[in-house]
Amino acid sequence: MGAVVAYLFALRAATDAYDLGLLDDALDLDKQVSLHQGGLALELPPAARQMLASNNEDRVRYAAWDEQGRMFSGDAGLKQLDIPQGEENHVFQDVQLQDGASRAVVLRGSLYGRTIFVAVAQTVHGRNRLTRNIFFKLLFPEALLAVVAMSIVLLGVRRGLSPVNALSEEILKRSPQDLSRIDENRAPAELQPIIHGVNELLEKLSASFAGHRRFIADAAHQLRTPLAVLGSQIEVGLQQPPQNVRALLQQLLATTNRTSHLANQLLSMARLEHTEQDVFTHGPVELSEVVRAAAADFIGRAADKNLDLEFRLVPCTVQGNALLLRELIMNLLDNAVRYTPEDGHVWLTLEQEGKQCALAVNDSGPGVPESALTTLGKPFHRLASDESGCGLGLAIVREIARLHQAEVMFGRSSEGGLSVRIVLNALPTSRT
Repeated sequence: MGAVVAYLFALRAATDAYDLGLLDDALDLDKQVSLHQGGLALELPPAARQMLASNNEDRVRYAAWDEQGRMFSGDAGLKQLDIPQGEENHVFQDVQLQDGASRAVVLRGSLYGRTIFVAVAQTVHGRNRLTRNIFFKLLFPEALLAVVAMSIVLLGVRRGLSPVNALSEEILKRSPQDLSRIDENRAPAELQPIIHGVNELLEKLSASFAGHRRFIADAAHQLRTPLAVLGSQIEVGLQQPPQNVRALLQQLLATTNRTSHLANQLLSMARLEHTEQDVFTHGPVELSEVVRAAAADFIGRAADKNLDLEFRLVPCTVQGNALLLRELIMNLLDNAVRYTPEDGHVWLTLEQEGKQCALAVNDSGPGVPESALTTLGKPFHRLASDESGCGLGLAIVREIARLHQAEVMFGRSSEGGLSVRIVLNALPTSRT
């Protein structure tokens, strides 16, 4: 491309040089026009005619005529050329003559008040040969320069990408269990932000896998106890059949229900811990309707313990997943009904506070010491006095709240029990 551009510049320069020579010849011929016996004449010596007719390998033709079109010298074929118009005194043009492609100039002059035209045309063989020579002389160094530049670029790219290749090999050599940080100091400055990002991802993966392994270990430990109890009860019943079979079956049912409840909560926790907010399906949810649907499952349990189950609800619409929100409410109610003693009080409130919905579940149970409030919601965390729970209910509440970008707060209720307050963002269309 550089050679082509240079060729175009050379062609323009050669054309300008040839045009200047043609114009000089036309001016010289114009000076030779004279008045002879009442008419115009252009007389050239034979030597001048010979020099003008042949210019190296090109052939030169000339002609002169007056404003009435009367030729008084030269080649009549040039009379058909375009003449200057307006204020122009000369005009250049490319023409096709019997000698081949030519470049011509037509000069307008005056003599004794009469307008005359002088034309000079020259073939362009010499001009084309000159520009071709320039093009081919430029082509070799330009091609050589292109080859050298490409070689330098390829060498530079390979050397520049060698740290990337080394980083790729280092990562590929690692085992799936190796999540240690990559050394950032050995990489060039351009790659350090990428390696830093990869290291942060590796740290998050390491923490996630560690939590996953810890969860599996805790889950195995939690399941081992009720299964062992269940097995022991059955074994004792087989060795010494009790007189009261109903009592044994009730014990087995209670243990089975506890194990089933634990298994369900383990599955829920495992699913929620590895779910991101933008993955699960969500849409507008009328939270008061979800509360009513979830509360229906606890009316019977509350009646068995003679609990006062109270609901204070206002319509409030949030963006979320109705099934997960129902599971959140059911875990809160299960926790409140389970730990509130007989003849106690459990009340659930739903209020809209500006652009937020506040859901609170309160009970009159034993409550939680102030020092233990900060540890509530951690998986498998239970108070020393808690023998019936498995430590996953409030952890599931926290995970569902995280997926809904909601805030969870623990405190003491007005009757001394536990108060769990969850604040969600309300949709603008919510009714108050």
